[in-house]
Amino acid sequence: MNAIINEIKRLVEKLMGNGFAHGYPHVARVRRYAWLIVDNEGLNVDETVLELAVLLHDIGRRIGEPHAYYSALLARSILAEKGVPTNKIERITNAILYHSFSYARKNNIEPLSDEAKILSDADKLDALGVVGLVRVFLFGAEHNRSFEESIKHFHEKIFRLKDLMHYQYSRRLAQELTMRTRRALETLLEETGYKE
Repeated sequence: MNAIINEIKRLVEKLMGNGFAHGYPHVARVRRYAWLIVDNEGLNVDETVLELAVLLHDIGRRIGEPHAYYSALLARSILAEKGVPTNKIERITNAILYHSFSYARKNNIEPLSDEAKILSDADKLDALGVVGLVRVFLFGAEHNRSFEESIKHFHEKIFRLKDLMHYQYSRRLAQELTMRTRRALETLLEETGYKE
């Protein structure tokens, strides 16, 4: 399985590029958070399922929205072609579908494994802190979103992510990162003279 993971890693790096917000650097940060959760919670996971779910969770973003749906579709095809067992493919695609809160809620997707919950938490952790602040404005610039709309996004989504965590470690880290996001945003608003 290591050969397949390495092959898919190279494919994902090539397809997703170096974009900070949603390119391969995001995948690498999510992977780091995922394994921090595993280690700090003492979880027993299927390493292949977790690695492949993390690697492929955003692969469908280039196609559009809902990106979780397209990512799962592409993942299923790629993994089947590589001969990954069907039971692992099911768990990987479930994790990919579940990682998007809005998609999972709209389509009543429940996590089938710890790997799905870990990916969900890890992906949301990367939307917080100073990294999260930078990602919001990069995404806004890429999608022609106004400064005001980006500020609104923090209140409508980013500051609520801490309440969606599955694990104690994730919740603690999310609280800390949310405070960092708030402080950074307050500094930014002060420097720009923007009044909410």
